[in-house]
Amino acid sequence: MKKPIVTLAACAVLLATFVSRAQTLAQAETFVRHVYSEYSDPKKPNGPDFLYKEAALIFSPALFNLIRADQRHTPKGDVGKLDGDPICNCQDWDKLSIAKLDIAKTGEKTALANVTITNMGRQLPLKLFLLWTPSGWRIDDISSSDMPSLKKYLQTP
Repeated sequence: MKKPIVTLAACAVLLATFVSRAQTLAQAETFVRHVYSEYSDPKKPNGPDFLYKEAALIFSPALFNLIRADQRHTPKGDVGKLDGDPICNCQDWDKLSIAKLDIAKTGEKTALANVTITNMGRQLPLKLFLLWTPSGWRIDDISSSDMPSLKKYLQTP
């Protein structure tokens, strides 16, 4: 009688693992869509504050620390390495939206979001390297045609 219980338990574990991974990818998509929806939130007429107030909600701890280090080492009144918004690879935006989004798992706790955004009538492809953290999905690196790796850019002297 123990055999069917063990088999049933094993099936339950496998099903839970499958559902968990499916939910994780769904959560990754929800996270990315939420990030870009912030640019058109009527409650935020100046847009999202991803580099300051909302940074910990968007970036992985490693990328967050690099952004903060850049801000700390930038003399007051000067512009640091980030002279624009790396999430949209822009300084200004108007009617910013997602034109295309594909997300694939790259590891147990990592995913790659290939996103094409439309901003001011122009389409721009970006790669968001996502990391699953205890707080949910976070952006761990960003790649664009201008900058192959935001992390490496912020790490260079």
